[in-house]
Amino acid sequence: MEKKNKKRLEDVRETSSKNRLTAMMLCWFLGFFGVHRLYAGKLGSGFLMMYGTIVSLLLLAVNVPIGLMCLITMLAFVANDFIVITFGQFIDCYGKQLTRDDIY
Repeated sequence: MEKKNKKRLEDVRETSSKNRLTAMMLCWFLGFFGVHRLYAGKLGSGFLMMYGTIVSLLLLAVNVPIGLMCLITMLAFVANDFIVITFGQFIDCYGKQLTRDDIY
């Protein structure tokens, strides 16, 4: 009995307090701006995605082919993050997986 409780406590420590479904919805609707990464505590890459999207949109206004290439690159990053979050392998800033699916 004690081994089961110990194993359960180890599992709880290795999972993030962030909700996977919340991260998935943020990635789906606001993924281009890196909001899902900001939610997980990854501030550097979250702001970098936001900066990349803003620059891509500005480039799109100036030069359409280059702007589209930049937006397609950002789409690849967002699609990759969405797939990783969906399969429960996304890691927060503390190295813990976002696997909780609790809805309160």
